Amino acid sequence: MRVTIHEIDLPGAREVVSLVTGLDGKIYGGLTGAKGHLLFQFDPRKGAVRDLGARVKSAPEIFYRDGSPVAQKIHHALDRLPDGRLAGGTGQNVAHGTCHRRLFDDEGGHVFIYDPATDSGRDLGVPLPHLWIIATTVAPDGRELFGMTYDHNDFFAVDLETGEVTFHDQVHGGVWGDGACSHTIVCDPDGIVYGSCSEGYIFTYDSARKRLTETDSKLPGDGSLRVDALVVGEDGMIYGGTWETGIVFSIEPGRLRVRELCRPNPGPRLPALVMRDGLLYGAAGGGPQYGTRGAFLFEFDPRNGHYREIGPIADRESGLEAGRVHCMSVGLDGRIYAGETGAVRSRFRASGGDIEAGTRPLLYEIEV
Repeated sequence: MRVTIHEIDLPGAREVVSLVTGLDGKIYGGLTGAKGHLLFQFDPRKGAVRDLGARVKSAPEIFYRDGSPVAQKIHHALDRLPDGRLAGGTGQNVAHGTCHRRLFDDEGGHVFIYDPATDSGRDLGVPLPHLWIIATTVAPDGRELFGMTYDHNDFFAVDLETGEVTFHDQVHGGVWGDGACSHTIVCDPDGIVYGSCSEGYIFTYDSARKRLTETDSKLPGDGSLRVDALVVGEDGMIYGGTWETGIVFSIEPGRLRVRELCRPNPGPRLPALVMRDGLLYGAAGGGPQYGTRGAFLFEFDPRNGHYREIGPIADRESGLEAGRVHCMSVGLDGRIYAGETGAVRSRFRASGGDIEAGTRPLLYEIEV
């Protein structure tokens, strides 16, 4: 494995928290960062970064009690439509109870569309007032976007042509905030959306029938669990990782049978999964913030159950090692691109000495 690191040097940028590959071969990502600078483009051929933040309407700034601004973000809320446009949603990087007058000072997360062909953005407004968007997915035909909010664990559907909210309801959560909601949701080819709610139960949304169901199927493991990552497999299965326990699991659509597949790391955190050539690749490890080892790449073959640890996600030349990878996407060149958040122990060997890299917006280009 060979790892090359690129810094997404946008104003106020802190972390790379969502990634998607465009039909043009470029990598598009969402940041935890400053208002007006949440979306970027990375060109693998040139190694160049573009700030696309002006194409996305950011919410008004809100502030902590000490007067410092709360960072905004596009968190696991960036998707590619069949025609090559991108759709997603915005939020604030704040947990429940840590900010002064935050809910009603902010109108809520915006749904947006960005068209790489015309380099233009379109704002579709706020689907649920005062609530932030933490995860999105899109219908197979690209007509609807589905999303989850926090603090209230609401699920919603938006018509991407008109901006109309066609459905919204609330799923149960053990607590408010991003500590309860599904950190990723996905939509299968039949238009069924999957996510998690309170105590690790799986919810589904049937977009044809406009029906939200909290099922009796549960994530593997004990205690109150939630989805950290989900991906639709090339075999039609849903694959995921759990936030608290770091377990890789599968969901069989229709029967909703859940199966534990492997546990690369004793948790917590398994926030990034992708499919490539029939194989499941993931980044496990939460780093010292969660009391576990740093991020490493693994491979799982759903056809025979073979698991292989590939190794730490680290650049040998610079000495920089990922603490926690938050998102991944497979480029048209077959390389895996990974975004990092919270690498509190990673250090970059610069000429002036080691530099703490925990809040640097880093994109890891991985050749396997």
